[in-house]
Amino acid sequence: MSSGGGTRREDAGRLRRTVEWALSQSKEQDELVRMLRRLAAISAPDSEDFRFAHRHLAELLVEREPWLAAISARQVIAQTPDDDGAWAVLGLAYTVLGHFRAAVSCYRRAAVRAPGNPWYAHNLGHLLDVTLDRPHEAVRLLERAHKLEPKNSEIATSYAHTLGRVGRPAEGRVLLRRFMRGAGSAAERRLLEWLEKTELEQAALAAREAPRKRRPRRNTS
Repeated sequence: MSSGGGTRREDAGRLRRTVEWALSQSKEQDELVRMLRRLAAISAPDSEDFRFAHRHLAELLVEREPWLAAISARQVIAQTPDDDGAWAVLGLAYTVLGHFRAAVSCYRRAAVRAPGNPWYAHNLGHLLDVTLDRPHEAVRLLERAHKLEPKNSEIATSYAHTLGRVGRPAEGRVLLRRFMRGAGSAAERRLLEWLEKTELEQAALAAREAPRKRRPRRNTS
């Protein structure tokens, strides 16, 4: 006769296999959430099945119930603090909730644990640029993300925006145009217009400053 603990592990194992199959079949989200919550409830709190359930709950809930997603992500991090995916989904949950400084902190931890992931670098850089007004810090991260994923238009667009903010609008304009299809989206056209305007203003300022630099100093002796 098996012990209660053994039966519980067997039940969790069977349910996990069912959940894995359901995930592979892209079942309805509500059904998946119910199954994952059941798996979390019957799994030992220090087990991989428990972490598996909460990891997927966090991913499924992050956009519609970000606070619950954050709780699940923290359940994973409490046991496996080096789980870069859990840190990243926690960062996304905080972003949806509007807690941008907390989101930046989470994405930093994810990026340190997985420096080759372009999306961690992108999301961190985009948050620093758009929400915390730190473009000079953001541009290095977005440059790295673009090098890691050079064909992705979303990363390129974020990088182009930051280039404009750090005084390199011409580079941003060239990069953005390379990724625009036809006339581009409304957001891309607005960004392009802003980059071109910034570039013209930069050129006008340089033209005004040039005579001052060339003006000879008077001999006062």
